[in-house]
Amino acid sequence: MNGYQSSLWQQFRQEVIELDGGYCKDCARSEPEVVLQVHHRKYIHGLPPWQYEYRDCETLCKGCHAAEHGKIPPKSGWKYLGYENLGSVAGNCELCGSNFRYQFYVYHPSWGMMQVGADCCNALTATDLATNKLDADKKLSQRKRRFIRSKRWMKVSGREIIRQKNIRIEISQRSEKFYIQLDLYPGEKYFDSQDAAKAHVFEILEDGRAQKFLARKNPIYQTTMGC
Repeated sequence: MNGYQSSLWQQFRQEVIELDGGYCKDCARSEPEVVLQVHHRKYIHGLPPWQYEYRDCETLCKGCHAAEHGKIPPKSGWKYLGYENLGSVAGNCELCGSNFRYQFYVYHPSWGMMQVGADCCNALTATDLATNKLDADKKLSQRKRRFIRSKRWMKVSGREIIRQKNIRIEISQRSEKFYIQLDLYPGEKYFDSQDAAKAHVFEILEDGRAQKFLARKNPIYQTTMGC
């Protein structure tokens, strides 16, 4: 059918979306979470798309609309692969067209990999996995902020010192850069600010890299830290 660039179609499209309450009739999501489109329940040869009866049209999001036409991937049998924080709302769901900050990777043996948002990841994998991952990520970020702002950091001669997980952590400055010492063993990385160094300290304590670093420096840590 032609005419989808016509102003008459654009006007008719907006009328249908408004009459449907501004949300997808299948999944109940609305803009800007998803891209809304108008679906013709039936087609009449030669009839312009804006001359249909309202009852013959319905508002669907991009994903649900594609499902109606059999143009979307399987709705089950997907496996979660991982996710990525893009840092801003820069991603676009390959299933429903919504924008997102957290990009989830899912895989289907007959379709391959797709990049989707949290809601579609949950739907495709039939789990709350994406929601749980985001909740865990949020809690981890909150803990990191609390660690960076902790009042236990002591200022001593321009250095910042704290004891965490039984490790003495010191952040010192050299040539406008900051570096970390764990139990007086200096690290090799330099940071632009104390907060950046503190954030890195939190991350290496959280994933065990700090303990492994000390175990390499001194074998005694292998027993005291249970390595």
